[in-house]
Amino acid sequence: MMSEDAKSPGPRTRNIIENQLFRRQRSLKLEALQRQRTLQGDDDTDVAEPFDKVSQQGNESEARKTLSLSRLQTQIVIIFTEKAKLRHCQDVEKIIQEFGIQTTLEIVGNTEKYLYLSASLDTLLRLADVAELEKKTTTGSMQKFNNGCISDFLLPGMGKDQILRYCEIPVLIKDVIKPSIKSYIQKGYIEDMFPLHDILYLDRFKWNLKRTRLPIEDIRNYFGSSIGLYFGFIEFYTKALIFPAVFGILQYLFDLNLSIVCSFYVVWTTIFLELWKRKCAGYSYRWGTIEMSSLDKPRSAYQGQLKPDPITGKMTLHYPMRYTYLQMYCISYPVVLVCVVAAGWFALYQFQIEAEVLADFGADSWLLYVPVIVQSILIAIFSWAYEKLATFLTKLENHRTRSQYDRHRVNKLMLFEIVNNFFSQFYIAFVLQDLKQLKYQLMMQLLIFQLLCIAQEIGIPLMAVLRQKYVKFRHREVAPEKLDNISDQPRYEQSFYESGLDAYHSTYEDYLQVCIQFGFVVLFAAVAPFAAIGALVNNVFAVHIDMFKLCNIFKRPFARRAKNIGAWQLAFELLSVMSLLSNCGLLFLQPNVKEFFSHWLPSVPDLSFVIFEHLLLGLKFIIHKVIHERPRWVRIGLLKADFETSQALKQLKKFKTEANKMA
Repeated sequence: MMSEDAKSPGPRTRNIIENQLFRRQRSLKLEALQRQRTLQGDDDTDVAEPFDKVSQQGNESEARKTLSLSRLQTQIVIIFTEKAKLRHCQDVEKIIQEFGIQTTLEIVGNTEKYLYLSASLDTLLRLADVAELEKKTTTGSMQKFNNGCISDFLLPGMGKDQILRYCEIPVLIKDVIKPSIKSYIQKGYIEDMFPLHDILYLDRFKWNLKRTRLPIEDIRNYFGSSIGLYFGFIEFYTKALIFPAVFGILQYLFDLNLSIVCSFYVVWTTIFLELWKRKCAGYSYRWGTIEMSSLDKPRSAYQGQLKPDPITGKMTLHYPMRYTYLQMYCISYPVVLVCVVAAGWFALYQFQIEAEVLADFGADSWLLYVPVIVQSILIAIFSWAYEKLATFLTKLENHRTRSQYDRHRVNKLMLFEIVNNFFSQFYIAFVLQDLKQLKYQLMMQLLIFQLLCIAQEIGIPLMAVLRQKYVKFRHREVAPEKLDNISDQPRYEQSFYESGLDAYHSTYEDYLQVCIQFGFVVLFAAVAPFAAIGALVNNVFAVHIDMFKLCNIFKRPFARRAKNIGAWQLAFELLSVMSLLSNCGLLFLQPNVKEFFSHWLPSVPDLSFVIFEHLLLGLKFIIHKVIHERPRWVRIGLLKADFETSQALKQLKKFKTEANKMA
């Protein structure tokens, strides 16, 4: 029966404002609440719907998002194009049903064809066995899930319906069906395939002033480990910024010696990055991704020939690595080098324009601000264009796994972004040696960078909120002739509106903004003591804006597995080393420092810079060695898993030997 608030325009909307409003409609939420109450009282059903269960074992408290037995819940929606005929839709449905996936095909109209996918608990556990998901065993170690030994993965007070995480279900279904329906996607019969948002689950991510930390486990269980690690990193980084923010105030008030500033940032950046490695190792161990390698399953866009895998013997795609290396070193990196040189030349050309403006209009003219502002805006435009180019080049290289693809893509991007964003500051500091102009250039670029980020992060969500009250007048009720073809109206309405949301591709843009911000904070900290304060304030709000966009402006993405932040870790470490060199250089540009070392080392005054810089590098190396990248409990857990695996192999060999003797 149709609710009074049920709305639906004719053609599929692409307006994110309408989507954002609709998914918050009270009718949908009441329907979800009613469904949840029904499910909690039903014990004779056979597939899972998520709920929270918090268990505590020893000193470890972990929120376990699980599956409770219920009637079938739609996990994935496939939308067909207008080009697809009924027979194409039915062919896709038959192919999917061969894998034990439950399907419901709804032909609402010529332009609206939906295929809803769900799966029974037994099917999901079978798929989890094939995918070799890492799960916690009763002994406390992490092992690959084995559906034949399911009792080994049932922790105290836990049923088999609580083994799978919320984010894992759509991925298990997608991974098993996508290769078989790939030809229909390539021929243009399938428009989109995405998991539906859970209206009730999204309430966990609302901004709560009483909450002192992000619900990282909830984020991971809903969006997957890749997005979970991003929010874990941004939370850890934001808290770490408190120390340079306080130090920056002290630096400004007491005019601290620059040698102290250099030493502080060497210690802070090194400890921050090493402690994050430990934190990240803990996350990836609990989430079962710590042992991911280049031998993991290929990404969906990977191309190659089917050949037997040398390890498993299964038929998998293979592509000669020599072709990848030829593409990288003969095409990709020469193109990257040309772009980097062009970005450096453009930065230098800006100084020529400034000199001409200064000569024509004088030092007091407001026109002197124009070249810096224009350069800052063009830097953002060049970053956008180069990101498209780097993505295209990396696709041509045809890397096997998603982690390899992301690593090589980020490597290209960071070479360009460092030159694009910071080359002009290095030129002013160490060629022109004008610290006053460096402060001006740095603060102007940082200010414009933050304003552009705010415009990007807040602009679209703010427009969505401001225009919500006007959207409801544009909705129309579902046409009566459509109701006969719709078996579940709330599901249809949610699928209709979420199909118009933008797809969330990756965390690249979010990491890039944080990485550039980190560069502004540390590279020239000697002359920018308040950069850390601005970054801290910005991040406090940005992390909640990122969460709002994920929940309201984007389709729910399929979860991606990740064991760390990948090449971004190397990017932060590179900026850390560069900050050591740049701040030491600024220190030795001070007149009093030059005079001091010229007096004591008149023959080789520059040797003092090398000595001081190497002392700080040595300090950085010592801190790196002292702090182990994996906590002790993680190392013990991994060794314990290896021991249990070896013991199981021994028992298996012993069993086979005894069986042969009996035969």
